[in-house]
Amino acid sequence: MVGSLVGFLFTYFALVWTSFGQKAENAALPELSLQRSWASNVDMAIIFAALLVILIARKKAFPPLLVLGGSVLLAQVLKLYVLVRPELDEDAVLVHNSFPSGHTTAAVASVIAVTMAVPKRFALWVAVPGAIGAGAVAAETVSLGWHRFSDTLGAALLVSTIAFLVLFRWTAGLVVPPALAAGGVWLMVTYPQATPSTLSGVVTAGVVLHFGWAVSGSRKPGYGDRGGHDHSRPESLVVVGGDQFGDGVQSGVRSVPVGAEHHLVTVHSAEGHQTQHTRRVHGFAAVLADGDRHRLVGGGLRQQCGRPGVQSDLAGHGDPSLGHDGSSR
Repeated sequence: MVGSLVGFLFTYFALVWTSFGQKAENAALPELSLQRSWASNVDMAIIFAALLVILIARKKAFPPLLVLGGSVLLAQVLKLYVLVRPELDEDAVLVHNSFPSGHTTAAVASVIAVTMAVPKRFALWVAVPGAIGAGAVAAETVSLGWHRFSDTLGAALLVSTIAFLVLFRWTAGLVVPPALAAGGVWLMVTYPQATPSTLSGVVTAGVVLHFGWAVSGSRKPGYGDRGGHDHSRPESLVVVGGDQFGDGVQSGVRSVPVGAEHHLVTVHSAEGHQTQHTRRVHGFAAVLADGDRHRLVGGGLRQQCGRPGVQSDLAGHGDPSLGHDGSSR
């Protein structure tokens, strides 16, 4: 989050509050086009993204919806009422403040909101095509003269900042977002004759791709952490259930006699999620001899479990190696 915020502020002050930044952007600004473009349909993109978030995330839809709505609203407030553009270039034709771009904000926020809503293993599958689409919107707005390069880069970094803030990822992106901002500003000032629309599309796509890569790894427990396995658990135990959503429930270790000298030990740990219809948990089962059972259940197995879970009795379900769905209704 901090890196995205630093990149946002750097872009604003380097290109909007300096004479060399304004001159470079104004020199590269194409003639304003009044024709309607496909990039104008960002309202439909917002609605479509909101519907996808609600359908995919359901009860956990609030954080991505907050990013979607909050980004669009904050961009307009900043552009119209907070941020200003001083007149530092006497040859400027377009002098009003247009930082950050509302079109780019809407496009990037739509992609990032859906990326947040899907399971983390699908984050990059959403972010890659979404980055291409958001980059195309940014490039189109610059090529039509609606926005400057800084407007699009600032918009993408604004959404990234809000998204990481909502996810409580304070230190995520300490390097890439500032690097994209510094590289983009340097290219804009050093080579203003280069096509600014292409540069806008590339850096905007880069911000989106970075967010998708960041959230495709481990997330904060309790939000969006669907699926996956904890490889720190002992390999000798048999996985009998799978967590899907990540809500904490009470833990338990249970031992059930199986034959004369063995016990079926069940451990339900980690994360469970209860809905109106079902509750699924993450757990393990193993048949242990009495000596092993006393040693493990006495503390070692509980420590290896390490997370909250639920108690379950798997007696009567046959050989644990055949597996069990780990659900209770």
